[in-house]
Amino acid sequence: MRRCAGHGRRSWAAPLRTIAVTLLALTGAAAAAAPYRPNDDDVILERVPARSDLERLAPLRAAVSARPADLPASLALATGYIEIGRRNSDPRFVAYAQATLLPWLARPRPPEPALVLQAIALQYLHQFDRSLALLERALALAPLDGQAWLTRAALLELRGDYSQARRACARLVRSADEFTALTCLKSVDGRNGQLAASYAALESLAGVDARGPAALRAWRLSVAAEMAERLGDDPAAEADLREALRGAGDDPYLRATYADLLLRLNRPQEVITLRLAIAGRRAASPQAARWAQAYEERISAAERDRDYTHQREQAMYLLEVRGDARAALKAAANNWAVQREPADLRIYARAAQRAQSAADCAAIAGWLAVSHYEDRTLPAPPASDAARRPL
Repeated sequence: MRRCAGHGRRSWAAPLRTIAVTLLALTGAAAAAAPYRPNDDDVILERVPARSDLERLAPLRAAVSARPADLPASLALATGYIEIGRRNSDPRFVAYAQATLLPWLARPRPPEPALVLQAIALQYLHQFDRSLALLERALALAPLDGQAWLTRAALLELRGDYSQARRACARLVRSADEFTALTCLKSVDGRNGQLAASYAALESLAGVDARGPAALRAWRLSVAAEMAERLGDDPAAEADLREALRGAGDDPYLRATYADLLLRLNRPQEVITLRLAIAGRRAASPQAARWAQAYEERISAAERDRDYTHQREQAMYLLEVRGDARAALKAAANNWAVQREPADLRIYARAAQRAQSAADCAAIAGWLAVSHYEDRTLPAPPASDAARRPL
């Protein structure tokens, strides 16, 4: 089999193992698909936001309805909706947030906080260009808005624009605090040729973040875990993710990242509820076929609704459950054109290798050479290439 050849400051030191698929709720249920009727009354068809989450927003909804000109109430309600949507991977609540913000955004001069919240909503929906444009407008009005700078840095890092992301992180020294700025900077540097040094810098903050907010601690731990995994230190990555989950157990990104790590370590039984389709197949679960069918219906619904926000997960499913390398490669390449997180690169590289696509392998190798990105979980180059290429 043809294998992708790696470039960059490090050779690709370890084979890329199985990556899992997330069964996130895609926009729109599979209404057009044949209805699924479970044989077991205990089967969970769908999880909805806890009643308490919505009840907590009831006073804000009432306040906004009674006082449409109350900006703080509108912002708080929109923030609440976005948080519910994030925790439950449900874009409907992001749409509710956007509807709450609409009257403010329709003004000739929208208030700066409304622009930032709308940018965050658009980021969730993978409308990155529009999100960045709104952040530019917001920062022109409020140059010291730390949330705007952090959101901008995250978007630019996600797209692989490390020089601009680094500049945005640097602005956090004045607009936020040194801990936030340093975590942001080290996250970017760790993806841009300074992995080991950045990881060491983040580890040195362990005593500092213990005194800060739980959300910031979980963020640093998640960034450190990503770096540890890319350095080949899986025990450290697992320890950091477990600690992060103790402080932010409802974070879907953390849960999915931890599930992917355990699946790569061939421990599917531990994540059967998080990555059902692949974990079920690898564990030879009798429920695997039903879980696969459920995800097939979600893919069909997403394609019907032209929802392309979960192409990475679709690529994972196509590769690991269907075994369709060509279809997986198409989805992974389309996703890579939009976002460039470590998980995006891993599924793209694995699909390119399985599909034996020399063009995609070359594209990946070229990006690695330019970005100096390091990840020991990526496929190793062929021996002949490795022998000719300096480390």
